[in-house]
Amino acid sequence: MPDHPIIDAHLHTYPRPEIGWQAQGGVGRSGHAGTVEELLSLMREGNIAKAVMVNMTPLFDMRQVALAKLAPDLPPHRRTDAEEQIRLELVGRLQRRNAWTCAVARDNHGLVPYISLDPSMDGVTIVQEVKDRVKEGAKGIKLHPTSQRYFPNDGRLYPAYQKIEELGLPIITHCGSLPQAEEEYSRPAKFVDVLRNFPDLTLVFAHMAQGYLEEAMEIVETYPNVYFDTSFVIEGTLPSHLLSDEEAVAMIRRAGCQRVLFGSDWPWSHTIKDAQRIDGLPLTAEEKRLILYENAQRVLGL
Repeated sequence: MPDHPIIDAHLHTYPRPEIGWQAQGGVGRSGHAGTVEELLSLMREGNIAKAVMVNMTPLFDMRQVALAKLAPDLPPHRRTDAEEQIRLELVGRLQRRNAWTCAVARDNHGLVPYISLDPSMDGVTIVQEVKDRVKEGAKGIKLHPTSQRYFPNDGRLYPAYQKIEELGLPIITHCGSLPQAEEEYSRPAKFVDVLRNFPDLTLVFAHMAQGYLEEAMEIVETYPNVYFDTSFVIEGTLPSHLLSDEEAVAMIRRAGCQRVLFGSDWPWSHTIKDAQRIDGLPLTAEEKRLILYENAQRVLGL
């Protein structure tokens, strides 16, 4: 491991082990549930000074389950009322998750809280959520358009973007491919309208914009405040890596070492093993320090 601290700019935490295992859906690779206690132990072991919790609530899936339980013969007005009640209940769950993330960070040195938002929130509520959680210590925003099935240029998010830009909060967003039918939500090109309207936003494309690096580079060349993180793509957890060392280095240098932040996506991947992979790549010591520590410190204001 390097002789300097590490910042993991992309990981997740859960209140209880069973919630973490359920969230991973059998595809986690670290052997951890994702509890705060596990994370703090890993941080001590791996000299990880700060860990950015990009927690989210899967409202789309929850909404689909709740809607499926409604009686098919409900009169239209009652269905409308029931759907609105579901929306309010799910927004409440998201708000409680955000509050938990902020509280955990206040109680544990080194944890950095990012909150999630969803376009199902009305304009007043979504802006108030940003303001309230910033008062509770939130340092940025996590978006996951693919999981939540929305496009980042959805106008319902624009009041939030305006407040986020005003407050100088960074956004870390899922970006790139998942199952083929869903990846369009998080393609880099879908963020262009957002950046045109809010040019001072700081935006981090997670997963090196997996599968869309060249598309993302066109945006990076126009907007100097767009970055990448390495989570789940440049990893050291699997016995056979997704990318060879040569491929990983080429990807990093194509993006620009000063624009790449280390992230693991723990507990899906292993934060220490992934940091060791970066440290073992044929990069210069200066490049490794930028990726593992200094870029996140600068870009995320840590």
